[in-house]
Amino acid sequence: MISKEKLYAATNDGLDIIHYYYPESKGCEGTKKKFRARQSERTPSAVVVKGKESWQVVDYGDDGHPISPIDICMKEENIARFGEAVLFLAKRYDVRDELDRTINKPRVEQRPLRQGEKVGERVWRFLDKIPPAHLAILGPKVTQQTCDILGWHEAEYIGKVQSDRVTLRYSTETFPIFMRECLTDDGQTFYKIYEPLNPEKQWRFSYAPEGKKPKVYINGLRELRAAYERKVSEAAEEDGSDEDGTRRRRREVKLDECVICSGERDALCCMSQGYYPIWFNSETYQVTEGDIATLRKYVHTIYNIPDLDSTGKRKGTELALRHIDVRTVWLPEWLSTYKDNRGKPRKDLRDWMELRPQKSDMKALLQIAMQARFWDERTGKDRQELQISTARLLHFLMLNGFYCYREVQSGQVHYIRVEGNVMEKIKARDVRRFVREWAEERQEPEQVRNLILNSIKFSEASLENLKDYEPNFINFTPSSQVYFFEGRTVEVTHEEIILHQRDSAAALGINVWRDDVLPHRFQLQEPPFEVRRVDSLWDIKICHTRSPLFGYLINASRIYWRQEMEDPFGDDVAAAASYRAAHRFEIEGEGLTVAQKHEQRLSLLNKIFVVGYMLHRYKSPSRAWAPQALDNKISENGQCNGRSGKSFLFVALSKLMRTVKLSGRNPKLMDNPHVFDQITMATDMVYVDDCSPQLSLRPFYDIITGDLTVNPKNSQSYNIPFEDAPKWAFSTNYAPTDFDSSTSARVIYMTFSDYYHEQSEENDYRENRGIRDDFGRDLLTTDYPEELWQADLNFCMYCLQFYLSTAREGIKILPVMDSIKQRKWLQDMGDNFSEWAASYFAEDGDHVDAYVIRRDAFEDYRRYSGISKITMNGFTKKLRAYCSLQPWVVELNPEDLRGSNGRICQRVGDKVEDMLYIRTIKGAAKSAEPLTTPPSDDGLPY
Repeated sequence: MISKEKLYAATNDGLDIIHYYYPESKGCEGTKKKFRARQSERTPSAVVVKGKESWQVVDYGDDGHPISPIDICMKEENIARFGEAVLFLAKRYDVRDELDRTINKPRVEQRPLRQGEKVGERVWRFLDKIPPAHLAILGPKVTQQTCDILGWHEAEYIGKVQSDRVTLRYSTETFPIFMRECLTDDGQTFYKIYEPLNPEKQWRFSYAPEGKKPKVYINGLRELRAAYERKVSEAAEEDGSDEDGTRRRRREVKLDECVICSGERDALCCMSQGYYPIWFNSETYQVTEGDIATLRKYVHTIYNIPDLDSTGKRKGTELALRHIDVRTVWLPEWLSTYKDNRGKPRKDLRDWMELRPQKSDMKALLQIAMQARFWDERTGKDRQELQISTARLLHFLMLNGFYCYREVQSGQVHYIRVEGNVMEKIKARDVRRFVREWAEERQEPEQVRNLILNSIKFSEASLENLKDYEPNFINFTPSSQVYFFEGRTVEVTHEEIILHQRDSAAALGINVWRDDVLPHRFQLQEPPFEVRRVDSLWDIKICHTRSPLFGYLINASRIYWRQEMEDPFGDDVAAAASYRAAHRFEIEGEGLTVAQKHEQRLSLLNKIFVVGYMLHRYKSPSRAWAPQALDNKISENGQCNGRSGKSFLFVALSKLMRTVKLSGRNPKLMDNPHVFDQITMATDMVYVDDCSPQLSLRPFYDIITGDLTVNPKNSQSYNIPFEDAPKWAFSTNYAPTDFDSSTSARVIYMTFSDYYHEQSEENDYRENRGIRDDFGRDLLTTDYPEELWQADLNFCMYCLQFYLSTAREGIKILPVMDSIKQRKWLQDMGDNFSEWAASYFAEDGDHVDAYVIRRDAFEDYRRYSGISKITMNGFTKKLRAYCSLQPWVVELNPEDLRGSNGRICQRVGDKVEDMLYIRTIKGAAKSAEPLTTPPSDDGLPY
């Protein structure tokens, strides 16, 4: 327990606490200056004075007595208990009582061997009494008498006999060593050694002599039996005699209760309050029917007080449902908001007693204990009657995971069942069915089963009293992600992929809807690829291609497949087919240049990066991107490529993510006010498929990087915060509509080769090739073999791990964008402008390497094209695209020719005109032509 002295030492003798609650008191300490401790008073009447332990406040407008900083906290926070206030303040000021290896350690000495000592033996000597400070370590109310009852001693030292010496470890003020004397049924004695302040938790318990502890031993049973026998003896003395002098016991004699505790200090705390404890050598020990039957010989009522952590709750629930007459005491959840001396949430009876140390507190705690048996048997005049206890029924249902759950976004309340960490929505009738089947499995009598079938306790109105459940669906951190599979959970970090079995997965404290549990029992395999990075250059090595999903992405990245698989073989179809069969999933094909291989590897790595990015549910404001899948092939303006397998990647991701799909073919998609009505807080990805060239990404900017407003039909709209909103993805068969810096900052471009394609009269492909052709089957379907699922899931988890390894550095891996840029320029320019510019700005014409009046060029194009509505900005955009596509153009409007306003201006007659200047390779080689008129800042803006 954190002491008030330690709290005051960390808060400037409590002055920081006073200033927190009474800001006007700053500067009043050590002076006679007064401040207002109550805002209702007009005249300040409180002063800050120095007391023996801390600074204090005296409010002469109140009772005029000095009050400590902790008392002020109790008053202002409405905290009734001193210990709670200390922990409350300790949490605020980060005051800890953590164990320290340099302080919490025994004194170690060595001595020579003595006659009769054998190597490996343990030796020890007890102190006569346990020091009061060490009694407090065992529990706030633990006394020497408590320890005597349960056989606890403090060792002066404990040592181990070695071959040439004995090493002794002595108890110290900061490292007590306790030993409990344990007696077995056959009269053997062994000792349990307990070092509660050992920083290494795994070494806190040991036993001596070695091999004497039985495999199963119920701690406290001997003391309980002795107390029972004393009570029987006392009752026998009180009983009278029959007329013939025979003494008879007139009533059954038992102790009132015993309490099953989770450990040594809990047991001592329980005994200090007058209740006999029972505890086992392990918290996970499974209490048998025989154990319970043994305890029932001695007591009327058995209580169990499990810990508040996940293991304690699970084992407490198991015991309650296996032995339905045992009363379970659940410690209050608020206890875990305080921290223990290891910085962990407080969880056990000793922690609770530090805050509730009175016997009346313990009595009140036991009074709220519940059995899982939810019916009572009452014997009437003529028959036996059964009646359901509503409180115990609700407790029974809670033990079996039945709760109410209120949706955050809609406020709608559902009945749910939680098994471990898996949640499922249910109906009221499912609750009755479960209880009926439970009774049948336990072979409860017909009267009990009829009671369940006929009771109104399972109605909607009654079940509304089920305890509310507050799930935690946050299955990610900035550096990790959790995925749920049947029977196990996979935690992915940048360093490793960790498999948690069912029990340990529940300990993570993350909930998942049953529909989101992936129906596969994940088995970790070796990584399918390795990524290397040298400075800013990335490279990838393919280790194996057991995953069809990986194989598909490899082939979708084979940008130069024709140079590899067709050109070298000419018309030799058989040779080409043989090569393809031998190199089915090859990213570094034969005959490709170093640059071509690098571009293909980068295209593949970009896709792996995107898969990992999408699978990471965490959303960073600085990494708010939306993948956009594009065709790498350059086609004529306006021609739609498609059939390259882009959409299948997002189909694959949807197997692991809750996905809403929107059709991008509708250019007015965003005009629909209810376009997002399918999206909920549980949606992981929104995929806009097959975007029309008229569908701009600009309307999506704010929802990619900010909150999302959902406006459902016939319902109130609601907001999904950025961190909870889904990630976005797009695909299109056309060049990007928007290719400016605002778009590029929000998009991760992905280029897909035309390795997968469809032959038609408009192209020169020799065959149709789809994803199925590479694998002889459709991928990720209902009849997909489990070994392929495992390979694909492993590939996805390794993609996620790779992405997480880059997330801390702000890395964004993009493919080589040359083809995409060319497609964008072709689209911006258009065939009409291309034909005009090829003549007007011919490489050897008069309008290059020369000043051209921009207005004249603009009007000439308008006359040529017949387009009257084009603007000057539109004309300039087309001209930039034209210049970008011409290999002989060095620069449009060179910087050295521009004025301070960024324009090229010259006086023509009595006017100042904006000029165009296209510098070619030939022109750049010549010396710059001097200007006849210096650049001017006059004229019309662009």
